[in-house]
Amino acid sequence: MHLGDTIVAQAARGAAPAGRAMLRISGPAAFDAAQELLVTPCPRARRVSINRLRAAGLPVVCAAFPAPSSYTGEDVIEVQLPANRTLIQRMLEMLTERDGIRLAGPGEFTARAFLNGRLDAAQAEGVGALVAARSARELRIAHDLLIGRTGGRFREMLDEIVAVLALVEAGIDFTDQEDVVLIAPDELVRRCETVLRAIADLVGDGGTREQHTGRVRAVLMGAPNAGKSTLFNALLGRNRAAASNVPGTTRDVLVELLPRPAPGAWNSAEVELVDVAGVGGSPLSALDRQARDLARAAIERADIILHCDPAGQFDMSAPGTSITLRVRTKADLSSTAPASDALAVCALDGYRIEALREAIFDAAVTTTNGDAHSAVLARHARALSAAQDALEQVRASHVGDPALVAHHLRAAADALGEIGGRINPDDVLGRIF
Repeated sequence: MHLGDTIVAQAARGAAPAGRAMLRISGPAAFDAAQELLVTPCPRARRVSINRLRAAGLPVVCAAFPAPSSYTGEDVIEVQLPANRTLIQRMLEMLTERDGIRLAGPGEFTARAFLNGRLDAAQAEGVGALVAARSARELRIAHDLLIGRTGGRFREMLDEIVAVLALVEAGIDFTDQEDVVLIAPDELVRRCETVLRAIADLVGDGGTREQHTGRVRAVLMGAPNAGKSTLFNALLGRNRAAASNVPGTTRDVLVELLPRPAPGAWNSAEVELVDVAGVGGSPLSALDRQARDLARAAIERADIILHCDPAGQFDMSAPGTSITLRVRTKADLSSTAPASDALAVCALDGYRIEALREAIFDAAVTTTNGDAHSAVLARHARALSAAQDALEQVRASHVGDPALVAHHLRAAADALGEIGGRINPDDVLGRIF
C-alpha cells in the first residue's frame, strides 16, 4: 500500500442521504483534486459548504477535514452529489486523470486511519465488522470495537500482565537491590486469576466455538420417528430431509439457515436449524450407532434444543447449557395433553409452525444477548485463548523457576499484543524503574 499518493472512492451506501452519493478524497492532494470538480474553492478549514460541480453545474455539499483532524489523519474532502451512476463515474475519471491520484483499494481509508494513529487495531476491525454485520449480535460486536470499549478491556488485561511480568523480572534481575519489591507467589496467582476471569467473561470456556460465526444452532432432538425431519422441512418451507415412518431414516447431520419469521426482521439472530438422527432406544445397526454418535455431538454443541416428542412426555434429558423448547410433534394424531410449557405443532398442515419459528428466534436473541461468547471476534478469541493457556501455566508453576513464570507471562502478553499492538522490552523496563 503506497501512502504518498491521494486516493478517491465512492463511499459506502448509507454514508449520504437517500438519492445522494458521496465521493471521498484523502491524501496530500485532496484539496487540489476537489478544486478540479468544484466551481468555487473548497474551504481549507474544517467546515461544510454548498458548492457546484464544474462539469454539470449541479449543487453539491462539500465537507472539508484538514489533517490531522480527519478520519484517515490526512486531508480529506467529502462531496455529496446526486446518486447518478454516470455522473459519479465521470467525476471519478476526472479525478484519477491527475498524477498522484488513484482509486482507493478495499478498506484503504480505514487502513490509513490505522497507520496514521486515528484508529487502533481493534477499532479498525470494528469498521470491517460493522460493514459486514448481518445480525444484532454482529452489530453489537462491531459497535463495541469501534467505540473502543473492547479494546479498552484488552488493554486493561495487557497492562495487568505487563505489570506482573515487570515484578517477576525485577525479582530475577535485581535481587541484590534492597529497594526492589518482589511479588509473592500468592499475589502472583491472585493477579493472574483476575485476568483469567476477565478473559472468561469475554470468551467463556469455549474460546473458538462455532458461536463465533454469529449464528445460533438450533438442533432437533428426539427419539427415532418423532417427526423431526418432517418438522425440519416444515420450518424451512421446503423438502430438505428425507422423511419416513421407518425409524432410523435420518443418518447425517443436516444444517440449513432457518428463514426469519417475517421480512425485515433484521435485528434477529441468524439461526442454523440442525436435523439429526433419533437418539432414544437401542441402535438398529453399526451405521445407526454411528449416526447417533454424530447426533449426540451436534446436540452437545447446540445453543437451542427443540425437544420433539409426539407423546408430550419429554422424558429425554437435554444439555443443561442449552435453551430447550419442548415441541409436541404430530399434534394431529396425539390426544395426549402436552406438558404445560410445550408447543403442539403439526408439520403436515402447518399448524402453529410460524409460532414455533418465532419462539426459536426469540430464544436465539436471548442466547446472543446473554452469551459471553458474543463479545469478541474469532481472531480475538484465539488470541485470548492463547493468553488463557499461558496464564494457566503461570498458575501451575508459580512456585517453580521464576524464569519459566516470566516466559509464560511474556507468552500471554504477546498473545494479547496480537489484538491491540505488541509489547516491547521498554514497556516492561518502564514498569520496573
